[in-house]
Amino acid sequence: MVYNTILITTDGSENARKAVQSGIDLASACGSKVYALYVMELDPGGLTKEAIHRDWKTAMKVSLPEHISPAQWRTFAKIADENWKIERKKHLEEKAENVLSYVEELGKNKGVDVEKVHIEGKPANEILDFASDKNVDLIVMGTLGMGSDGTFRLGRVAERVIHNAGCDVMSVR
Repeated sequence: MVYNTILITTDGSENARKAVQSGIDLASACGSKVYALYVMELDPGGLTKEAIHRDWKTAMKVSLPEHISPAQWRTFAKIADENWKIERKKHLEEKAENVLSYVEELGKNKGVDVEKVHIEGKPANEILDFASDKNVDLIVMGTLGMGSDGTFRLGRVAERVIHNAGCDVMSVR
């Protein structure tokens, strides 16, 4: 089957890099147009305290105590919420540019033109909407997602996309 338009999604994980390579190889063989999509999930809803703590330290480049009491956590959350969101967005925008530039470079090396796109939102929803809006023939994505605890497992995003996409989905592990 020939795919005219391929959407390659990435979160920057090692598993996503494998999917990127597979997607670029397929696009090269088919002569496909490629969109590379990185979705920035700014709202940390559902993330564990540990994941927020890890992301905060990364984004703010500060060290927080390993153990924060519930009262300290509430105070910290109130004060830091807006600043954290601003810094998280900056951090994710930098990450998106780095990750998408990697996809673009792989494409260039294989003679594939890659259009880089990064957007904010819930990853599964944004991937499905983007694929529909652009009449994508194939979505290429990693099977494993990066969990809030830093481990990898069958991704909730991959599962939702596979079940709800209006086009073919190639999941790579």
